[in-house]
Amino acid sequence: MHTLTSSPNEQHLEEFLQHTDAMFHFAVKLANNEEDAQDLVQDTFLRAFRYQNYYEPGTNARSWLFKMMYNLFVNNYRRKQKGPFVEMTDENNDINYYETPVKPDVFRNTFSDEVMNAFNALKEEFKWAIFLRDFEGLKYEEISKVLDIPLCTVKTRIHRARMLMRKSLMDSGFYGRNN
Repeated sequence: MHTLTSSPNEQHLEEFLQHTDAMFHFAVKLANNEEDAQDLVQDTFLRAFRYQNYYEPGTNARSWLFKMMYNLFVNNYRRKQKGPFVEMTDENNDINYYETPVKPDVFRNTFSDEVMNAFNALKEEFKWAIFLRDFEGLKYEEISKVLDIPLCTVKTRIHRARMLMRKSLMDSGFYGRNN
């Protein structure tokens, strides 16, 4: 049986902290500003240490932390958007992640308007999958865990997102110009 704790054991502390930079990068993409991103990273670490006994050493700590951060972001976003918030336990997490929009401003400084238009035209479910794969570099299995969807669904959504973006870029005359 797992118990909750607030003091990090040294092994977990070391393993979790090595992912701080990646977590901050992901948090900036989610929150769209550094101040909220810092808060999100801090909240994620607090929760990670609280639930550290649920983490299995030797498994992918980065994926575990990303999932936790994503859940916190969605919970906080919903609380801000919809008023009263009832916190859901980790054991009973029924959130529909695809109702939370990926913020388009996240990528504005990195990609052309054509690519941003193609990305923004995607359904939310495709945006999250392709964001985690192509922008955060998560493996398909990790995305499956973060989004809590089957592996085959992850692969399908990423493939469809890429095809839809390619079509959109071709229709705009952008695809093929620079490749």
